[in-house]
Amino acid sequence: MKRAALLLLFLPLFAACTDGDETAVSTADGEGALVLSGLSRAEVAPTVLRTRNSIDPDLAVEILASDGNVYRGYQYAAGAALPEKFSLIPADYTIHAYSENLDTWTTDNDGRGSAVYDVRQAFTIQKDWVTYLDVQAPMTNYGVTYTVPEGFSAWFPTCQFTVSADGRTCPLASGQAAYFDPANVAGFSFTLHLVNADGETYDLETRTYESPQPGLLYNVSYAFASDDDPTKLKIGISYDDTYEEIVSEITLY
Repeated sequence: MKRAALLLLFLPLFAACTDGDETAVSTADGEGALVLSGLSRAEVAPTVLRTRNSIDPDLAVEILASDGNVYRGYQYAAGAALPEKFSLIPADYTIHAYSENLDTWTTDNDGRGSAVYDVRQAFTIQKDWVTYLDVQAPMTNYGVTYTVPEGFSAWFPTCQFTVSADGRTCPLASGQAAYFDPANVAGFSFTLHLVNADGETYDLETRTYESPQPGLLYNVSYAFASDDDPTKLKIGISYDDTYEEIVSEITLY
């Protein structure tokens, strides 16, 4: 996933005047207004959403005054309906959009964790103007998953992948992901436990990926060195459109 981007679009509109098919937006005397035209999470393939209906229901929202307190009760849980506009006196503010599990995400999904999103974006309200905000919240942690080649289970009926970081060790089944804090500069370690069709056991050497970045989903991929040779594996790590080969080849037996 790319680093998340925030887009602020300020359009000067007088309360009693509109252009084209736009609907007039009135404001209280001496005040301005905020219209949250888009609020989305930055996923693996980020998309900036720019319609009034693009409010992500999984994000909580609050508007903070310059003193850091919630202004006029503008605080909404994830999934709550937001007003079409927020009336605000001319001043500087901050919009805070976040996952409600910011403090508990490491215990989600049986300890595998979950993705969390958090953004604070400053904006200014001017008298008789409408400020349009289009906000994209970045994922602040990172995820790890793994893949094996098609037909892998025919050669290795038992396949157990384990990833460790932040003092947590997470066994993963196919299709699952574990999430960790990128502040752990030591990175994440991973290994694979295999049992072949003859009952022989193989524990691959534990390897470490250093300095993972927030907002990325890392996939540890295992592939046969050739289509008909199950004795050698290649290991790589991919994220976004990037592929990094960690070791070119491992001989199992």
